[in-house]
Amino acid sequence: MADHQSQILQALLAAENRYVSGNELAKRFNISRPAVYHNILKLEQNGHIIETKKGLGYCYQKSHCFDPQVIVHYRVTSYPVKIHVFDKLTSTNDYAKQYSTERTVFKPQLFLTDTQTKGRGRLGRRFYSPSNTGIYMSLLIPIQTRQSIHSGLITTGTAVCVIRSLKQFFPHVDFRVKWVNDILAHDKKCGGILTETTASLEDGSHENVIIGIGLNIDSNGFPAAISHKAGSIVEHSQVDRNKIVARIIDNFFYMYQTYQTGNFLPEYAELSEILGKKVKVVMGNRVYTGIADHFNNEGALVMMLADGQLITMASGEVTKVYLPENRYQG
Repeated sequence: MADHQSQILQALLAAENRYVSGNELAKRFNISRPAVYHNILKLEQNGHIIETKKGLGYCYQKSHCFDPQVIVHYRVTSYPVKIHVFDKLTSTNDYAKQYSTERTVFKPQLFLTDTQTKGRGRLGRRFYSPSNTGIYMSLLIPIQTRQSIHSGLITTGTAVCVIRSLKQFFPHVDFRVKWVNDILAHDKKCGGILTETTASLEDGSHENVIIGIGLNIDSNGFPAAISHKAGSIVEHSQVDRNKIVARIIDNFFYMYQTYQTGNFLPEYAELSEILGKKVKVVMGNRVYTGIADHFNNEGALVMMLADGQLITMASGEVTKVYLPENRYQG
């Protein structure tokens, strides 16, 4: 049985902001005019904004909901990704982990939700995930050859891809990155990246990598405990979040195919909020204070201590990076 709702949505998307008459839709899909109207109402009830004008027909505007069909429409590359959309999850990374334990994954999967009840970042820190205003997604990527994973490069590369994507929709926002995984806007954290792996029970080798991306697009009402350091990209956004997700997917997989070269690191360095500044790095039970000097070819931070000694901080060993003299105090 034909899915007329999906067919009509695709026709409206393909019209690219032009009106499509009810008669044309009815004729194309061999249904009645009332059936066209009924399916338009269902699409609107599901969160799609469709403008109706007498004598012209219907014109797709945007979506307030995440929709795989809309995301696929806005993609510009063909790298295969299976998209799963939810209204609510505890955590997209946790769901991706559970998904990977229940089946063998052969191609990348994207898990995307409107809200998270237990959104988390590095070391289990909470990530504020209100509905209707953010993007909370995880990419599950199978590692078929079980090669080693350079988490520092994946995380830094993902940050570059996310900011490239956001810049296309919010060109006037000065996005920055705070190593290891924070995305900043207006001197507050507006996004984070969490890279994890799953391992084979047989030999402990890596089987999948999971990259979680959380973004507060125009979120508000941040809890008092984090309101001084967390914020949104803009106060009010008119951008369809599906478009942002589509752009992130395309930019990520363009980068991922050659991520081990680290060819994005110069761009990451330009976006860095910490290079050349005084930083305090917590690694295990030790605290190091010095100047953030550069990132090495594996995405690790090289810092200069007071005595001129250069030391390398691997992202996986660092628990916190402070910027004591910076406006961002996260």
